Amino acid sequence: MSGEEPGTSGTGLRDRILSRVAAVVSPACFDTWFRPIGAVEMEGNVLHLTVPNETFRATLSGHYAGLLCNTAEQVAGVAGIELSISVQEQPRAGRDETGNSCATPLPVVRASALEVPARRDIWLIEHLWTHQAVGVIGGCPKSGKTWLALEMAVSVAAGSPCLGAFPVHTPGPVLLYAAEDSAADLRARIETISRVRGVCFEQLDVRVITAESLRLDRLEDQDRLEATLALHRPALLILDPLVRVHAIDENVAGQVAALLGYLRSLQRTNGAAITLVHHVRKNASPTSGAGNNLRGSGDLYAWLDSFLYLRKHQGQLALSSEHRSAPSFGPVALDLAPRDGHTHLRVIMDPAPVPIPAQDSLADRVIGLLSGSAEPLTVEALRTRLKVRNQKVVETLRQLSTEGKIQRLAQGYAIPTFPNQPVQLSL
Repeated sequence: MSGEEPGTSGTGLRDRILSRVAAVVSPACFDTWFRPIGAVEMEGNVLHLTVPNETFRATLSGHYAGLLCNTAEQVAGVAGIELSISVQEQPRAGRDETGNSCATPLPVVRASALEVPARRDIWLIEHLWTHQAVGVIGGCPKSGKTWLALEMAVSVAAGSPCLGAFPVHTPGPVLLYAAEDSAADLRARIETISRVRGVCFEQLDVRVITAESLRLDRLEDQDRLEATLALHRPALLILDPLVRVHAIDENVAGQVAALLGYLRSLQRTNGAAITLVHHVRKNASPTSGAGNNLRGSGDLYAWLDSFLYLRKHQGQLALSSEHRSAPSFGPVALDLAPRDGHTHLRVIMDPAPVPIPAQDSLADRVIGLLSGSAEPLTVEALRTRLKVRNQKVVETLRQLSTEGKIQRLAQGYAIPTFPNQPVQLSL
């Protein structure tokens, strides 16, 4: 297309669009989803793209359509651009005369040749949140989850220690969606924390999403949030609470997995850490582990990189952290202290030991349930009450049966009338 004006069609248009996209997305995202784009043509106000396969087409349509259209409008000077994406047909690789495949091999490099990141930060907030982590602040109602989220927001935006005790390693703008606080209450909370931490509230770079609703199970809202992150480039995105940003069934693993997959993709695309505020179950067990007490599907606990858990026990508030790629931390004693008619979280410098319930073994918990039951319990009944995986329950029952501590009956499992006599039964 030698007669084309550079930058308005063909190769020139493609290069200018991709050049601008590369400036606003991460290198990994650009190499994966934009560099493979083939021909780019403009026909009226329609931008035509060709991509290698259906996976690319679905991803560009579902996640990057807005970014591509906005960029094309800036480059071509045409308003209201629409996107048309087609899959370029690839000829199936055949075989040569000797019968060897003509297919192009997949790209492979030695591990030592893999790209080294420019910076290798471990922490966003030391001990509390790892760099670019996705995760959850969990706890029961009124345990200070939102206060902790706002403490994180102020500290990351200002580069000041979170809770006055935990250094921030990679400060930057913070994007916040608070669905349950009025604008006035939210401002008052953030202003109080800023004053307590010695931060100038007027210069604080916490940016609040003011949309009436945000439903991340809808593609339209997913695209809008992604465009917002591409525009503001936050170091941290906080969604408070998780239950207010979707309408899925949190107990259906497939629906939860789809939502979490979108959030993970969002984090990888934009490089922002993502914090969700979430409740624990009403009947949370103190012995089943903090992550297993999060409400909904167990996929949530498996998904997170960092997890902050606020626990109340005998009137004492304690904060603990878990991480995928860093040591756990805590518990640290906290309390909600009054300040200027509002409250704020603070670390208790010389606390009494934080009483955390001891965790019994799964075998002890099984025996406890069977001992307190007037009738035998099935595997399913035990699994439901213990809130652990079926395989672990079966393995524990097999071991206890072998040791003669329980016996299997037609109706389920029970404590034997004459214990300590091994019962050899297959499960």
